[in-house]
Amino acid sequence: MKTYLSISVFVFWYSIGHLFAQDTSHVTAQGTLPDNHLLFSLHLLNDKLEGANEYLEGFKVSMDLPHRYLQQGLDGDSLLSAVRNREIRGTLTYPNGKTTPIKYEVVHHRETEDIYMKTTLGYFLWESVAIRNDTLFFVIDWWYCPPARKVDLETLELAEQLLGNPNNWHKNDDRKCEDDIESNRWSLFCALKYASIEIMGEYNHHNTAMQTVRFVIDDIIPAHGFEHTLMDYNNSPLTKHENILNVIDVAQKRVKQELEKIDN
Repeated sequence: MKTYLSISVFVFWYSIGHLFAQDTSHVTAQGTLPDNHLLFSLHLLNDKLEGANEYLEGFKVSMDLPHRYLQQGLDGDSLLSAVRNREIRGTLTYPNGKTTPIKYEVVHHRETEDIYMKTTLGYFLWESVAIRNDTLFFVIDWWYCPPARKVDLETLELAEQLLGNPNNWHKNDDRKCEDDIESNRWSLFCALKYASIEIMGEYNHHNTAMQTVRFVIDDIIPAHGFEHTLMDYNNSPLTKHENILNVIDVAQKRVKQELEKIDN
């Protein structure tokens, strides 16, 4: 059962073609969000927007803005234009102080333009956006699963090949995959990560192939309490080799069904 957060914020749901409305009289001052949706507020300081989500302790997000877009203050149209032109980069800062780059891109997923925030934690779609007093607000679905593509099915097929022989599976996943590659003995997570890079040419922690496997595990073991779903399921004393192949098989069927719906 989902819980909901009550958020006091200047925010509205959108089609990105009207992302920053001129008339904001219809914008609500308060909304409710599912527990997997996180509200970020980024404040403008010089040529940088920087901020965080109050519930995601220790993580910070920034956007470096071209100075020419800020001559008249923070403006929605200019911000969107800069993202379209791929002129904006940023930084994700972890609680331990480690930093990693962020790429902001305009993508086409829902018959309109959307903004993607591409990080090492995953690729997150902006679900809502507003600007007030030089502060940018946006919401991301932390558990977002992109629409299925053929490469997701190919990724699952390659992971299945890697794990097909019981001798090539191990139950000691630490989410560090270099030794898996060297030994050709794979955990569920590392097989999916390696397959993602091989097939897609890049690694997205929340790509559809990996997310679908996570969702299958969620269905098999409701309220499992795993901190890292793929690693903890792999390492569980109750998980056998046949279970690993089964979750991949079910994930393949779900992706195939989604692809068939898209084709039709």
